[in-house]
This record gives sequence, structure tokens and C-alpha cells, in this order.
Amino acid sequence: MLFWILLLFFEHINLIRMASRLIHEIMQLSEATDWELAKTEWVIKLVYFSKASSTCLCGHYPIHELCILSNKKNQNEATVGSCCVKKFMELPSNKIFGAVKRVKKEAGKSLNEETLTHVYKQQWISQWEYDFYIDTCRKRKLTAKQKEVRKRINEKILVMMNKNK
Repeated sequence: MLFWILLLFFEHINLIRMASRLIHEIMQLSEATDWELAKTEWVIKLVYFSKASSTCLCGHYPIHELCILSNKKNQNEATVGSCCVKKFMELPSNKIFGAVKRVKKEAGKSLNEETLTHVYKQQWISQWEYDFYIDTCRKRKLTAKQKEVRKRINEKILVMMNKNK
């Protein structure tokens, strides 16, 4: 019992240390001097899966779900793991990665609007593909042609998400 309590304690201490390091690193790249204001300066520029192991700004290693964040005020960039983006930056990377993982398992599944907006901004899909997907993403019954188009778009997005940057 004592072992588990100590393990939880040290995991908690490690989480605090990693959060502090992430906050320090992001603050160094931000214009704001307050964490709550600094968080609002950052947007997701790119999310992708990497086969190569990387290290998050917090020090966590290895990470494979990477987010490149961009500062709206000074154009600084930071590469952060998806967990830190979700927990500390409060940006929707988890929604994007979750949708892509669903589509990886079953190519006919639908992506969510956060993912579609992200891939459209990256110019990975055309305006027509974006409009088609938005029009059909909540439909339960698709025609054979619509299923084929959705699957083709999904495959295109998966290729882009899995590129090693």
C-alpha cells in the first residue's frame, strides 16, 4: 500500500515539475507576463503523428503526437506534445488526434469540424472537399459515391498527418 502511495506522490511531483517547465518555456516565447494571458497568444499551427520520438517542452519523452503552436503576437513557434496542449494550453488537439485515430481504425468514419478546419487551413484539402465533408459529416446514411469520396479525403488527411516533419 505504501508503495502505491509513494508512486502516486512521485508521479504528482513529476507532473508539477513538467507543468512548471512547460509554463516557463512558453512564457519565454510569449509577449505576456501572466500565464493566463500568455496562453491566449497561442494557436495550433500544425498537428501530426511522428514515428521518430521527440521531446515536449515540458521534458516528457517520448512523444509521437506533436503540435506545433504559433504565437499570434510575435510568430514564435513551439513544439509541444498533445497531452500538454490539452492539459495546460486548453487547445483542441485532443479532438483532432481522436478523430484521426478513429478514421485510422475505420476509413469510413467521419472527422469532426475541428479536424476539418485544421486540415483546410493547412491546405491539405480543397474548398470543395471541405464543403462536401461539412455537408455530410453528420449524416448517418451516405450514398456509395459519398462514402467513396469521404474515404478518399480521409486517406489524404491520414497521409499528411503521418508525414515526418
